[in-house]
Amino acid sequence: MNLKKIILIFFVTFLYFPFVRAVPDKVIFSGCVRDTLTKELLEFATIQLKGKNTFSVLSDKNGNFKFSSVLPGEYVLQVSYLGYVSWQKKIELKSDLFLQINMTARSNKLKEVVITAAESPGIVSSSKIDRAAMAHLQPTSFADLLELLPGNISQTPNMGVANTITLRETGTLNASGGKSDNPDYSISSLGTLFLVDGAPINGDANMQYIPSGSDSSSPEYKRNITNKGVDMRSISTDDIESVEIVRGIPSAEYGNLTSGLVNIKRIRKSTPFTARFKADEYSKLFSVGKGFAVPGQDLILNIDGGYLDSKVDPRNNLENYKRINASVRSTWNLKKEMWNMGWNSGVDYTGSFDNVKTDPDLSYQKIDKYKSTYNRTAFTNNFSWTFPKVDLIKSIELNSSVSIQSDRLKRTKLMSPQRATVAPTSMEEGVHDGTYLLGQYVADYLSEGKPLNAFLKIKGELEFFLGKVKNGMKAGGEWNYSKNRGRGQVYDISHPIVTSGWTTRPRAYKDIPALQNLSFFLEDNITARMGKHKWETLAGVRSISLVGMSPAYLLQGKVYLDPRINSRWSFPGIRLGNHDLNIDISGGYGLTTKMPTIDYLYPNKWYNDIIQLNYYDVNKPLEYSRINVRTYIKDITNYRLKPSRNRKWEVRSDISYNGNRLSVTYFRERLTSGFRYSSYYMPFEYRKYDASSIDAGSLQGPPALEDISYTDTRKLDGYTQAANGSRLEKEGVEFQFTSQRIRPLRTSVIINGAWFKSTYTNSQPMFETVSEVVDNRPIQEEYVGLYDWNSGRINQQFNTNFMLDTQVPEWGLIFSTSVQCMWFVSTQRMYQNGVPVSYLDVNDGLLHPYTQESAEDMKLQFLVKTYNADSFKKQTVPMAMYVNFKATKQIGKYLKLALFANRILDYLPDYTSNGLQIRRNVNPYFGMELNFSL
Repeated sequence: MNLKKIILIFFVTFLYFPFVRAVPDKVIFSGCVRDTLTKELLEFATIQLKGKNTFSVLSDKNGNFKFSSVLPGEYVLQVSYLGYVSWQKKIELKSDLFLQINMTARSNKLKEVVITAAESPGIVSSSKIDRAAMAHLQPTSFADLLELLPGNISQTPNMGVANTITLRETGTLNASGGKSDNPDYSISSLGTLFLVDGAPINGDANMQYIPSGSDSSSPEYKRNITNKGVDMRSISTDDIESVEIVRGIPSAEYGNLTSGLVNIKRIRKSTPFTARFKADEYSKLFSVGKGFAVPGQDLILNIDGGYLDSKVDPRNNLENYKRINASVRSTWNLKKEMWNMGWNSGVDYTGSFDNVKTDPDLSYQKIDKYKSTYNRTAFTNNFSWTFPKVDLIKSIELNSSVSIQSDRLKRTKLMSPQRATVAPTSMEEGVHDGTYLLGQYVADYLSEGKPLNAFLKIKGELEFFLGKVKNGMKAGGEWNYSKNRGRGQVYDISHPIVTSGWTTRPRAYKDIPALQNLSFFLEDNITARMGKHKWETLAGVRSISLVGMSPAYLLQGKVYLDPRINSRWSFPGIRLGNHDLNIDISGGYGLTTKMPTIDYLYPNKWYNDIIQLNYYDVNKPLEYSRINVRTYIKDITNYRLKPSRNRKWEVRSDISYNGNRLSVTYFRERLTSGFRYSSYYMPFEYRKYDASSIDAGSLQGPPALEDISYTDTRKLDGYTQAANGSRLEKEGVEFQFTSQRIRPLRTSVIINGAWFKSTYTNSQPMFETVSEVVDNRPIQEEYVGLYDWNSGRINQQFNTNFMLDTQVPEWGLIFSTSVQCMWFVSTQRMYQNGVPVSYLDVNDGLLHPYTQESAEDMKLQFLVKTYNADSFKKQTVPMAMYVNFKATKQIGKYLKLALFANRILDYLPDYTSNGLQIRRNVNPYFGMELNFSL
């Protein structure tokens, strides 16, 4: 190329370059959409940029939007969002611009909301309940939310008993099919893990109970939560943003559970000042809350408080339950180019107060009263680091919490011994004289517990691809610490609260060792696409062990592994008409393990006070009477106790079409190592004095033992010990259908329900006594039978709930009508062969096979138990139908009025059971509430 051509090209290029630069560059226009009042980020808002051409995008889940390539110039920006006033503004784009758009909610228009529990679209079977569903339900405590789960129906709140949770089961029933409380199967509630903002509510150190003598009608029995997990009465719903209740196989991230998981997330966003007033025939509830966005800082502060006053019976002011809750939570985020950090902290207080007094106008026992107070303060700190621009490491989380409780159970009771009774006063083994309880006295009992629980968890998440397979891995560890620092059981042993059968002595809870639970987990979430098919698997394993215990325990340092897997296959959509029919098939299998509580692992010593002489002088009872006792003290700790383990599997189908969705799940669970207190017997030697050989007329004082004839003898006596003796099997089908909203009627149809079959029985042979007497001696003192039978029940139930969800946003109105049908409830006692497999002999303290010769023995023959065949017949309670109504109305800009009426209509046909006609009736439950939002 010659010089002239080079100069010509350079000249043309030089002249053309300014014109090239004159062509306008494109700019980036982005922003976020928020609620003007609450500062809440609004997802799926429609943003339109109108100029010569119109561009449109939707805001993402964080309220952000972006137009990545826009020509400079003047535009009209329009933003619309359901339930909000449309936003419009003229803007001129010269360079990259970020704009925050604040939108104002319509004062008389509500957004469409989900007002029931929704089946989770994830791989794990669970139900999700959001804030709107809770607001429409108008709950008093967390227990009311269970109505929304498949298989459950509405219940009138009962604040006079501990509200424990059961998942995927009928619950224990009595012989007539009514609900009953059986502590042998408390693993159902104990094995359900409650998490609040990632921290567990740990009840393993709770020991607030009266050791013996409480019948099922006593206030201390009804409210006893020891070894039963969480009392849902104490959980307020007013500060909850959402709840996920995992009914299936949970992620390996969660452990120390058998039944399921309740994952509670509280409100952590800027909100207006809210106040809630609820009143029904049983209770009054008031709560307030506010979320503050700190100006100039990415910091949000939430403050909440509430008070509940509830009566078990509206006509009775002497039995009530009160709850106070308060919470202060902060949420802070720091964003950098390569990483983001979040810090969520909180201080929470819960006070729960039970009070029961005796009506002096209806009872001679005018001073009887029961008072239980529960005060819990929890401190939580959660740190998270996310790395959005790092290929492998996605996040690191550190969760910690400490909770401190101060619990007091105070029982005062007027005791009236019907006969001369011995007071259990000896603290040492051996022979000693006892003390008579000869008249009325007032017994005071105090149980003071101060549980301390600490929790620490670290978790890391990775994400990478192996070919076209996406892997999301998580791994971490968890440490739980439980210790009770209370004074424990405090009472006067010479005036016990029970006049017979008192087999314990006071002890301090602070002397009991702490419980330390150590766990590790590893899990991989695998996602792969094969053409139009999608396969997803969540597979992991979790270890769990107790550390820091005495080497005498089988559990010390022993590691138990819980493998778990959930898998789902999504088929390609099938075109039907104008929409796709989508079908997912999923299933899972897993082991879940729950470690014993402190009460199971460290029981109080057992005191057996055997009366050798019981001489009561009718003339001078105080001067000449004498009672002689031989006391045995036994350590009843079960050092071979194992954890309770549950095997779960399920299959599920999920079908959706044009906004309609049907989910059906079949599940089975088998738990054979549930905790219970089982009876055991052993021989005890003592000297039986013959009080009839005493010459009462010659006494100058209490009779001398040396002058009384006696016989050295033995007898069998029993105690209870923690054991892995309960079997719980669950089987069932759960289903839920949700239709798209029928626009002319503004209504969607929701149908859910379940068939449950639950088997409750023992998993180990059982010792049983008989009441017969031969030769003036009870047989149970000489022989006790060991029976290898199933002492339990098989229960079934089937129910459906039909709900019409009607919403008219422009009127600010939501109302729902539900028809709840319990089609049947049945219970059947499992057949029991009354022939023992062996028997315990007092003479040698050993077990002997029960043979044909045994059945012919004069005394051993009575160990064979006989039963009426009718006791094993199935009892069925026919259908029950209830109609419930709920409504919410937005009034103006700041006020919502809501009301509910449960069982306003019912159908309860009479039925016959064992030849008797049973008539049923229920009481409606209704109330209303006001919600202010300022």
